[in-house]
Amino acid sequence: MREFKSLNPKNLPEGFDLEIHTEEPVVEIKESRGSIKITYAFPGFYLVDDEHEVAGETMELKQIYIQSTGFFTESGKPLLPSFGRYVQIPHNSNFKVSVRKSKPVTFENVLVSPAQTQMSDHQEQKHEFEYDKEFYGKDILYPEEIFKVTGPFLVDQYTALLIHVTPLQYNPVKKKITGYGNITITIDLKEKASDKTKPSTGSLPDNEGFGNLLLNPGQKIAERVGTKIPPVVFRATGPSLLIVYAKVFEKAALRLADWKNHRGLITETVCIDEIGNDVARLKTYIRGRRRILFTRLRYVLLFGDQDMIVTQGDFNSSFGAIGFLPPGDKHTATDYYYSTQFDKDTPDPSRPNAKLFYPWLSIGRIPVRPDIEGAPPTGDSKAQAVVDQIISYEKTPPADPNYYNRMAFAAYFQGSGHKDTAGYLTTIEYLRSQMLALGYDAERIYVSNDPTPQLYQDGTVIPNEVKNAIVNDATATKMLIDATTEGKLYIGHRDHGNWDGWYRPTFKKTDLNKVTGNMPTIFYSINCETGAFDYPEPTECWAEENLRMRGSAPSLIAATRDSGTYRNNDLIKAIYDAIFGGVIPTFPGGNASYPVKNNRLGDILNYGKSYLPLVYSSDEDGVKDHFEIYHVIGDPSLELWKENPRVITIRTRIIRRALDIRLSTCPNGAIITIWYGAKMLKRMELTSNHITIPLTGLVPIPLPRPVFPRLALMICFWAPGYRYVEVKVPIA
Repeated sequence: MREFKSLNPKNLPEGFDLEIHTEEPVVEIKESRGSIKITYAFPGFYLVDDEHEVAGETMELKQIYIQSTGFFTESGKPLLPSFGRYVQIPHNSNFKVSVRKSKPVTFENVLVSPAQTQMSDHQEQKHEFEYDKEFYGKDILYPEEIFKVTGPFLVDQYTALLIHVTPLQYNPVKKKITGYGNITITIDLKEKASDKTKPSTGSLPDNEGFGNLLLNPGQKIAERVGTKIPPVVFRATGPSLLIVYAKVFEKAALRLADWKNHRGLITETVCIDEIGNDVARLKTYIRGRRRILFTRLRYVLLFGDQDMIVTQGDFNSSFGAIGFLPPGDKHTATDYYYSTQFDKDTPDPSRPNAKLFYPWLSIGRIPVRPDIEGAPPTGDSKAQAVVDQIISYEKTPPADPNYYNRMAFAAYFQGSGHKDTAGYLTTIEYLRSQMLALGYDAERIYVSNDPTPQLYQDGTVIPNEVKNAIVNDATATKMLIDATTEGKLYIGHRDHGNWDGWYRPTFKKTDLNKVTGNMPTIFYSINCETGAFDYPEPTECWAEENLRMRGSAPSLIAATRDSGTYRNNDLIKAIYDAIFGGVIPTFPGGNASYPVKNNRLGDILNYGKSYLPLVYSSDEDGVKDHFEIYHVIGDPSLELWKENPRVITIRTRIIRRALDIRLSTCPNGAIITIWYGAKMLKRMELTSNHITIPLTGLVPIPLPRPVFPRLALMICFWAPGYRYVEVKVPIA
């Protein structure tokens, strides 16, 4: 049964209708000099039957749901809705937070279901129902406070507080819920005297989409709340992408860098031997490059397997060990802290006890090894094969327009009492409906452990069309092989996994070998261990094999270790929201929702990670695990397609010793690079579709003796959502 309970809020918008607007919170924010005020109205919540057996006793529990909120989560303790969002403040501010709440509304005799924070996506986990019997016997209000403020954090260049509001408190022994329909949070700001002359970082123009996670995104926050900060002119320097490579892969790394520079993404390379193959040295080197004032650096690619470029393994996971580790060993393989400004070894001076460190840039790894195992490296064809796929995906994407309309969604109905207890199907069917609304053809590939599934996780009824889409395991595996052979824009998966692949629907490494097509597919493998690139040789994980094979993923997202079921459900939602905008609602209502600019894979993963702290209040350890274990297996700067690339025409000619370039249009983000042989002569971010460039000072003088009958410049064009174009211009 699913029953609505009202919190009787005041000041709901005129014409508010629960059937139309749902029970999700109504949020408003007002900025004034020295203050930010946030008002929350909570229409109510749903109680959903959740029967479980605990110590041989059947307990009639109730789950609580409020749409578009997360949860206050502590293992075995009552699971309560919590609404979290970032709030931007000037970087140079002290702050004080106060709260005001409406009169309470109470609900008696409700036994609230406990949080299941230890439930993982490992197929062999025997999860015991988490129920803290001692806590449920306490006469207390839980949580003690209805709001929680942490930070400030640097969230993609926004200086932001994380504010959680929990509109319900619970007395376990009395089985009593106390709720508040209206809550007001006030943040009083005061400028730090010592920082008056320092510039505000604001939001750099790279990833506006991260503003979807804030209640008050946008530029010039200091001016908006009355702080006087000198204006800053941003003069970008250095590379956007840094490739750190193992010596044996130098040729492949240089080739990838050459392509990235041709398409206008400034790229540099460095051999790990020059840095030192040591975790501390590599962190110091990357962070030093990132700290340079006005640096462009956003992406770092590690080119080589974990024994060729070291990964970090001294962090413990909340979950069980991967198969090859000794029993009880929970060490995490992670490259994550190469992407952060601080970590446990170099803590943030402003937050010395912090556990959670936000990404400072995007990290990725191509975990390949030399062609001949156990012998001196003699070739890098594996590395070249990965580079081939990356370049092909960006430079010559599929010509078939139908390719850009195809997606697939794979999920397992793991039920109890005919209800989707793990939420796999609930999550994936929600994402599929969002993509259908955008006009995509989204194939269902579903299996079930229950012959008669009835209810989604929130207690709503599963439609017959979804039930009818459920197939047996063999059919689902064939559908996945066929989908990958055909080529899908994206395939998303929610279920269990391990180093060998997906559990249900089953899609193992042996199944990858049955793929016969050559169309690319981007995989979001959100489960356990499928990205365990540190698995001992000669065995490789599913993501490594997927990365190398032709007709599969030029890059993908996967985890190195076991991962939490419910966190994964929210992570995959955020990944799709980063690409399309609108999958996750923005607040206040009516705010525009933007995708992450340029659709680059590393930014998409960072966005997904940055969303998790919003959804899980008091689950810092679990969120930290997911920050550490999820990786881009491949190129973090890979720009993903989401529609048929548009085509631009370019006309060029030499007029009076000047290069004249005319484009059919000038898209946002358009870049032209001009090359003379292997040398880049000029890079321009375009603001007009007509450019005239004097050849004096551009072309080497005197011109070298031509090898071919005529010398030529190469004009290279790139813009997000457009096909890459090269045009030769004879100059002699």
